[in-house]
Amino acid sequence: MHAVDLIYSALDPDNPEYPVLPGDPVDGICCITGQSGPCLPRKSLLGPSFTTGDLLALPGGTQVGVAAYVALKYKWERMGAWICDGKTFRRLDRQGVRAAVLGAVPKRPWAGFATTSYKKHGALLAPVNNRDRNVWLWNVEHIDCSDREQVVELWDALNAALRAGIGRTVIESLDCPAWLLERIGLDVWLAFVRWARPHHKSGLYRFLTYLLPSQEELKSA
Repeated sequence: MHAVDLIYSALDPDNPEYPVLPGDPVDGICCITGQSGPCLPRKSLLGPSFTTGDLLALPGGTQVGVAAYVALKYKWERMGAWICDGKTFRRLDRQGVRAAVLGAVPKRPWAGFATTSYKKHGALLAPVNNRDRNVWLWNVEHIDCSDREQVVELWDALNAALRAGIGRTVIESLDCPAWLLERIGLDVWLAFVRWARPHHKSGLYRFLTYLLPSQEELKSA
């Protein structure tokens, strides 16, 4: 199963935003998923500007499946973060991604995409999760959040650092300016750095740092 299959299954054809097929499908093999079934010409979805053929199951294929066409033409697939389990497609903001990452794993096969920008086709790379697997696509990087104990440990420590006055940028870079060091105290900073150094280059550390509450959220809590 591919992420485009989940999105295709979740979308309601009666939705006004449901993509309209450009013609009648014919039997073929989808260059995106490698699956056989009803297909459309590749050029109806992937134009000359598409240069990441290495993401495709069949880079030289001339057809795209109807499921891939509908999923990738659905504007919300490429306009921000989302989670999809084949039944529902939910658009997410950063807080929504945070809740999904830290919450219960869906019982159905699902895929999740988090992004710091727009107009990226998350469904091309988002892995399909089963059982207790919890892997997110963050921009173009797979972030494995399956180890619940590790995720909670990192999340709690990062939150404690944030609430101690260490901002998100400093948490990510471990580069503390002198004025901040004076404000939070040397002992607090050294304790955090000793803990953070083994982790801070990992994708999970960077992803959870991105998901930390904003200053506005902290003030309103």
